[in-house]
Amino acid sequence: MKITFLGTSHGVPSPTRYCSATLLEVEERAYLIDAGAPVADLLIRRGVPFEKLRAVFTTHIHSDHTVGLSALCSLANWYYRESDFDIYMTEERGIQIFRQMVRVTDGSLDEQRLRFHLTSPGVFYDDGTLRVTAISTRHMEQVNGTSYAYLIEAGGRRMLFTGDLHGEDAADFPAAAQEPTDLIVCEMAHFGPDAIFPRLAACPVRQVLFNHVYHDYEASMAAIRAAAGQYPFEVRAVEDGDVVEL
Repeated sequence: MKITFLGTSHGVPSPTRYCSATLLEVEERAYLIDAGAPVADLLIRRGVPFEKLRAVFTTHIHSDHTVGLSALCSLANWYYRESDFDIYMTEERGIQIFRQMVRVTDGSLDEQRLRFHLTSPGVFYDDGTLRVTAISTRHMEQVNGTSYAYLIEAGGRRMLFTGDLHGEDAADFPAAAQEPTDLIVCEMAHFGPDAIFPRLAACPVRQVLFNHVYHDYEASMAAIRAAAGQYPFEVRAVEDGDVVEL
């Protein structure tokens, strides 16, 4: 599994980081976790054919994780006509909005090739190459919304992608982290290292990567750098364009 961090910023783009989008490549197939802007442009610049894309998994409806989806789907709909992929969203209202956006801009939507689905807890995707389990989190509970962490399994490897978690205590950090895992990608927009490091200390994991860092940014980044070598696993923050092989 090849993992490319296309966008690693928080709620808004920064001069050096785009919004949330992570590319997974397995056996000539491509998948996206979240679709922050400008994800379509970034795929093209990296030479990833739209025809290679099999699915998009969004962790929640916030725009920094989804706003690039309309451009991605529109281009696949009218231009890259060999595209054929599934789009999983956490809110039915989001599905209707993005469907309508493509219909308005393109005049129609080819739902035989671009298939929207509502994500549900548990194993919700398995194409024989990639298996994805959705784990409920509390990030959207204040607005009665839905959010998920994802356990990704492919080729005997396991990756836990936390998505945004709740508040300053990260109390909804997924229990799945207690199982042996090759990689945890932990989003740190709403809490600091003091909240998450004790939870990670007991995890049987080979590598922990912090993504989407925002909370007291400079102090958090300094703490992440200081943590290197303090745990029995690699710890670091990722930047746009970083690539990891599992």
